[in-house]
Amino acid sequence: MIIHTMRGFHAMKLLVVDDNPDILQILCSIITLFGHGVDAAGDGLEAIRLLQQDRYDVVVTDADMPRVDGIQLCRFVKAQRPDIHIIGMSGDLSALKEMENAGADFCLSKPFGLDEIRSAIENRFRASSSRHAFAAGSSETRAG
Repeated sequence: MIIHTMRGFHAMKLLVVDDNPDILQILCSIITLFGHGVDAAGDGLEAIRLLQQDRYDVVVTDADMPRVDGIQLCRFVKAQRPDIHIIGMSGDLSALKEMENAGADFCLSKPFGLDEIRSAIENRFRASSSRHAFAAGSSETRAG
């Protein structure tokens, strides 16, 4: 559901999933400022419901959540909609590896900088040889 706009910019529709309401609000605000549409879910079960009702280009999900965690969500998305780009995020490197194994296209280690989340979102069409990458945190503004 990529919307082609002037100057070659691609506005996308994203679903952000995190059980921490503060992080969820910050990420949604940032993504909106980047020029993309965004919906929010407080856990994987709510995300699955939204995924069944609407189309998304990218899902940004935390690993550790109640009911349905980010790893289970990655498996669900890749089984149902393999075209959706998944960005996993966690402060636990073993959880990031599990998300990668479950189908996450890109994994961000919390905390991460604005440039890292923007790059992960806007480079969703990168070659499959560089699909899986762990981004280390930088000293810039942090989410997480």
